[in-house]
Amino acid sequence: MSIEHGVPADVLSPEVLSAIAQLRGHIPGGFRPRDWAVSTPAGERPVPPAVQALLAVVWPSSQHLVTDDEFGWEVHLPSHCEVEAGLVRETIPRPWFAIGHDEGQWFLLVDLASADDDFRVHRVDHEGDQQVGKGRRLSTLLAELRPVTDHLDFPVARADTQPLREQPAVDAHQLVHADPTELLPLLDRITSAEGRLAADVYRTSVYRHRSSDLVTRRQLLALDAVRWGASDLSRAIAAVPVAGAPADSWTVEWATGARLDPRVRARLDVRGHQVTAVIQGRPVLVTLDWQSTLHVHDLATGAAVVEASLKSKQDFKALAVAEVDGRWIAVTGGACCGWCNSSCDGRCGGLIERWNLADGMRIGEPLAGHLGSVQAVAVAQVAGDQVIVSGGGDRSLRMWDLRTGAPLNSPTAKQPGVDDLDGISAIAVGDVDGRPVAVTGARDGTCLVWDLESGGTLGPALTTDDPDRVDAWISSAAIADLDGRPTVVTGGDDPMRLWDPRTGRQFGGTLGGSGKSVLAELDGRSVIVTATYEGVITVWDPCDRRVVRGPVSVAADLDADVNMLTAAVVSGRLVLLVGTQQHTFVVDLDAAPTSGQGPRRGHTKTIDNVAVGTADSVTYLVTGGQDRTARVWDLADGTELCAPLAGHRDHVNGVAVARVGGRPAAVTADDSCLRVWNPSTGERTRMVGVKNGEGHRVLSMSAGEYDGRAVGLTAGYDGRVLAWNLDEGTPAGLPPLTGHAKYIKEALSLTVGDQRVVAVNDGGKAVRIWDLVSGETTHTLQHEYTVDLLAVVASPVRPLVVTAIRYGTFHVWDPATGEHLGSVDTGDTIRRMAAAEIDGQPLVVTGGYERAIRLWDAATRQQVGSSLIVPEEVGALALTFTGRLAVAFGPDIALVSPGPSSSSSCSSVLGGQGA
Repeated sequence: MSIEHGVPADVLSPEVLSAIAQLRGHIPGGFRPRDWAVSTPAGERPVPPAVQALLAVVWPSSQHLVTDDEFGWEVHLPSHCEVEAGLVRETIPRPWFAIGHDEGQWFLLVDLASADDDFRVHRVDHEGDQQVGKGRRLSTLLAELRPVTDHLDFPVARADTQPLREQPAVDAHQLVHADPTELLPLLDRITSAEGRLAADVYRTSVYRHRSSDLVTRRQLLALDAVRWGASDLSRAIAAVPVAGAPADSWTVEWATGARLDPRVRARLDVRGHQVTAVIQGRPVLVTLDWQSTLHVHDLATGAAVVEASLKSKQDFKALAVAEVDGRWIAVTGGACCGWCNSSCDGRCGGLIERWNLADGMRIGEPLAGHLGSVQAVAVAQVAGDQVIVSGGGDRSLRMWDLRTGAPLNSPTAKQPGVDDLDGISAIAVGDVDGRPVAVTGARDGTCLVWDLESGGTLGPALTTDDPDRVDAWISSAAIADLDGRPTVVTGGDDPMRLWDPRTGRQFGGTLGGSGKSVLAELDGRSVIVTATYEGVITVWDPCDRRVVRGPVSVAADLDADVNMLTAAVVSGRLVLLVGTQQHTFVVDLDAAPTSGQGPRRGHTKTIDNVAVGTADSVTYLVTGGQDRTARVWDLADGTELCAPLAGHRDHVNGVAVARVGGRPAAVTADDSCLRVWNPSTGERTRMVGVKNGEGHRVLSMSAGEYDGRAVGLTAGYDGRVLAWNLDEGTPAGLPPLTGHAKYIKEALSLTVGDQRVVAVNDGGKAVRIWDLVSGETTHTLQHEYTVDLLAVVASPVRPLVVTAIRYGTFHVWDPATGEHLGSVDTGDTIRRMAAAEIDGQPLVVTGGYERAIRLWDAATRQQVGSSLIVPEEVGALALTFTGRLAVAFGPDIALVSPGPSSSSSCSSVLGGQGA
């Protein structure tokens, strides 16, 4: 008899074994069925091997099982016992045996005579005389349970056991193959310049490659190394063998690293309400996101320790955590989301709820008492007891026993204000003169200090008559002891201010501007950290208002404002958690600067367009971004040929190359103008206003040549495609192409025989081919679904039109006849697409929302080479004249070649005993 998973084969089905593993249980490796008989209502019967195997399951001592439903009943499994006669109503007794019971006082019974590898389990009430019914398969029963634990399981990293005096050496092979949980803590110990650079490379996209396959990790690391200017390291990484996988078919030639910064130590894919804590000696970040999912991340390794969905009927507005009797609890404040009552106007009372941090199970009943939303919560010590302090839209402060949820004597005063909009938006707890207090901040800029023992307020309201104070919303508050002086620190839309809680008077000026702030400790003293909404971080000494660190822009995520800021100490260093609407960045302002060449900078926001051209024997790329600039890059080495092409009033909606006035030109568009530039000098030579009083706003743009003239085509929000004479900066005198929708997404021109045509995508299910001269439709390319993307292969022999559906299919068409030549299901989404003829071969390149780029032969509809994975969503693609690929992701641009590197495969040591 063979052994599988520590269990003799065929004793338990694979479905049962998988369900046991999902519930974190295991069967000891030494288990073997034995001769075992038990008494049953039908007499003595042997216990089948499958039942014995289930009874041998060992669950973690810190966990129990509950039903995954609204009741959450605890299930004791296995818990075997003999079944007394009369428990089951039947004429002929069967060999019933109990394998467990649940909190609802029901037994879980199995018929020993029919116990196969996935036997049926019957649930019978303990009062007896019950029908057993059909029962459920054991695999189904187990799938309807979930584990509950009070214990957080932190991964054990090598750094936890490795002697501190040992300097780790990290090579390219380890970067690809090592477990990130083990490797990340070791990187902090590397002191050599090469090792620190390798550590920066590894951390850059670890949030992506942490759980990816080795081939993907190798690709991402090789790309990130080039972004950091470490080409030798990139080649070493690309040459690392991966068992069962061929060499990578892509080579990164050059790339930019617009946001790379050694101070950004990690990026976590979480956002929402955040607090930090130290749990079991480990610094953690606790996040409650907008989907009501609770996350706990170990900040030493970046590993996700908890991910639990909180089942609540309210939208969460506030979060706090605390330890009670060895168990960590999350406390949330909420607001009505409209589910509680179909006629609810959103003004019903918000709830405070308590949750087991380890698994997200609710503790007790929700706490009701506020008349409005609960926008701030904190946990304080009052008279030796832990209490919840809450505040919100009703401008009242309330207190609750953290253990029992019982309401306590709450202050009777109210936060100043006239309505719900002036409610409490921030709470901090601490001590003033040995008494527990809470500081509350409100939207109208006022603060109160509450004595939590007496229930009264301590001193007057903290407010200012500053005539320059405009935005006063207080979203953060803290209590500190600064050189023996109790101090209240407030911030938010209002700059940071320091207050004397006894007198209610502000002392000193303001610190920083609008944004987020947090009180932290640096080198044994209290400091204030401020972060503007744009991501500029400054550390202040509050005693003398001196800047201790910064101001620095960590370039965390310039496409989204900073909306959260917390702090923690990791490995003895102050670490800041900077949250945006997309991500949370772990920032160490004391991290060593990058050695060597360093990242190549460029755009500061997402790149949406790229085009390829040639000028004075130099092949170049033109990129257009959301930072309102376009840039011109030398294709050979990635250097910029000129200063950024600036002056656009909005995002650059399109870039193209053309010959204007007989010379190579770069053409850019925003929503109202076309601009023509000399790509070698950056000089603007033409500007064409396309609105012309007719409201034609540009959505996309392309350019080409017609009848010896440079012509730009603009697709507009007004449902028209207009042609412009770029040589003269005037309308081209061609008829407008009018679509069948409110706006035109794309219009691309190509030559078909001796006819100049335009393929037009108006966002519907049809792409139309128009004659540029007559403005007549020549063909309609009909689709089953909405067309999202359009590209053309401008071949002089056989031009093609390529259309794509976002959900993964692209189609190839003959524009001369309108014939559908074939389609390709890419197996992925399609976010961006480009096409070109390279050495007579029509190629299509697609980039998906899952960040995978694939190259296809449009003639055979087969993929060429392997996929390429990039760190961010693909923003733009272009094929060069030699078949290389320009890919934009986020604010970065990279040039890659579809062929393995021929460089040295050496894997040099990147750590060692460096100084």
